[in-house]
Amino acid sequence: MAELIELFGTGIAVFGERVEAADERQWGAPTPDDEWTVADLVRHLVDEHRWFPPLLHSHDLTTAEEIVAGTRNNPDDPAAEWSEASIASLDAVRELGVLDRKVELSRGQTPAPAYICEMITDLTIHSWDLQAAIGFNGALPADLVGFALEQVDHWGDMSGSGMFKAPLPPQAGDDPLDRLLRLTGRDPHWSPPPA
Repeated sequence: MAELIELFGTGIAVFGERVEAADERQWGAPTPDDEWTVADLVRHLVDEHRWFPPLLHSHDLTTAEEIVAGTRNNPDDPAAEWSEASIASLDAVRELGVLDRKVELSRGQTPAPAYICEMITDLTIHSWDLQAAIGFNGALPADLVGFALEQVDHWGDMSGSGMFKAPLPPQAGDDPLDRLLRLTGRDPHWSPPPA
């Protein structure tokens, strides 16, 4: 189970690398998530990682929400918000005994490892979203992609949850990343529309 902590750290680093590469002039650019700009996408991850520490500390949802409300320090700087939230997430996930805990999610009590798996998958998919949106030239680590693909393949069609669009049909020659993207309703060949 310790490899989950390492993968989580890799996911944080990979997404952070893409946040740092984003030019502030790109904050308003579109992403593969139709309703989100680059800034919206980054702030989605910021919010996910603001909730992560209080939930890992076994706070209920009401208390966690109160804690999260007090952590919004840089509303005009998504990169700074990400830096703060990701550092707090890393600190929380590296605490002794974290994998033995349970967290309260909207669906009920959930083992911490399952929650961490979801967060790693989220980081992986949204790292691709961000790199596609800003034209980042770099590959996602194969271990992250393989892990996320295994998770999403196990979950099946999640379009009813609102997390992803309906899966797209697989294509001949798809590599693991292509398969992951299609399973989450993403076109692997997506690129920003011409300016």
